[in-house]
Amino acid sequence: MKFTVSSVAKSTARLGSLSEFTRIPDAVLETPLLLLHTRGASVPHLSYDLLQMVSTESHILQMPLVTLVEHTKNVKTFGKGIAEFAGLKEYLNYVPVQDSGTTTPEGYHEKNSISLWTRGGRKLIDPQTYITCIEALKPDMFQAIVDGDTTSNSSMKRVKRSVDDTVKFAGICANLKEKSEVLKDTPMLACITGGYNIKERLRCITELKALNVAGYVLEGFHTNGESATNLIWEDLEPVLTETLESLPDNRPRTFHGPVTPIVLLKLVSIGIDIFDATFPWLVAERAGALVFPNSLLKGNAPITETLPSVKFPIQIKLGEKDGSLENENSKDELVDRVFEINLKDKLYFNDTRPLVEGCSCYCCRKYSRSYVHHLSATSELQGPILLMMHNLHHYINFFRSIRLAIRQDQLQDLHSTLEQFVTSRRS
Repeated sequence: MKFTVSSVAKSTARLGSLSEFTRIPDAVLETPLLLLHTRGASVPHLSYDLLQMVSTESHILQMPLVTLVEHTKNVKTFGKGIAEFAGLKEYLNYVPVQDSGTTTPEGYHEKNSISLWTRGGRKLIDPQTYITCIEALKPDMFQAIVDGDTTSNSSMKRVKRSVDDTVKFAGICANLKEKSEVLKDTPMLACITGGYNIKERLRCITELKALNVAGYVLEGFHTNGESATNLIWEDLEPVLTETLESLPDNRPRTFHGPVTPIVLLKLVSIGIDIFDATFPWLVAERAGALVFPNSLLKGNAPITETLPSVKFPIQIKLGEKDGSLENENSKDELVDRVFEINLKDKLYFNDTRPLVEGCSCYCCRKYSRSYVHHLSATSELQGPILLMMHNLHHYINFFRSIRLAIRQDQLQDLHSTLEQFVTSRRS
């Protein structure tokens, strides 16, 4: 894999490209890049045909090991890797460790392994087992095993342990990768941990510099799921700024998790290159449709209709009817719905407009808010399908606008448009 930075804006936002992948050598993907989130090697709620209706462009699929680890024996027996096994061989794929869209339980630490929380329960994975799983999946790119279990509240002991384990795991993974006939040419991304402690993050970078890695993942700021949506930029910025200054410019930087569009723009502005599509999925799971202005183009004017006001984040319990994800690790989380409309709201019972005026997605061209409200209120299976089609389409267009805004030095204008939208909905 080759990463090229083509230009750097005044804000330090970067335009670049990923190319020269072994399996699909003609693929060229522009950065800032959106990884399409999958669970069990499938984009949630979307079949292959429906995914093609959302976008026919080249994409990289994010395939978390935690959702695949129980199937690696079958994939290995199949022999051709997860891309062909899932019927998605024309897409590149990237395997991270955890599912950044689902909350990872804290506090389950072992000396030489990490915990994966699968449908079958907790599984301990050491670096040797991890590389064996990666060999079975044969991805186009993968993440080194990582101890990223830190937040802003983590103790110094926990932060140091996360760095020590991450560096140790990365070294073992790098050695095993070099010895593997299957993986020796596969790009591996190393992880930068250290919580919110700048000194520990810089130590992590220093100790990883001896490894020949294809890029870096900035881990340890949240525990995935809604915790990423609730990140506070004022806490993130000083840590990220110093961390990024110490990373080489010729390697891509990745930030996982469903961060809000405003935080995402700020991450882009300081030089992060790769993100994932967990945010549009989380919104669809709670019957939400993204309506925030995702472009500065005249043909996609900012939302001007009167939308229901949204107060500051409220505490809900995941898995409740009005809320969101149902999983075995449900707990109270703060959910901010300012970037979306809630299609379970009776306000949309007779609303014949599309989800977003002027949107060209299949849902907005064919169906009304009223119909999607009916599907959501009655828990029809078509509801999350249509919402996922719209949200993913909306977010892919958002990334096109981000790249255009960087190219035209208008990233701050796009950020200001989003800020105005949020302010108008909170008034």
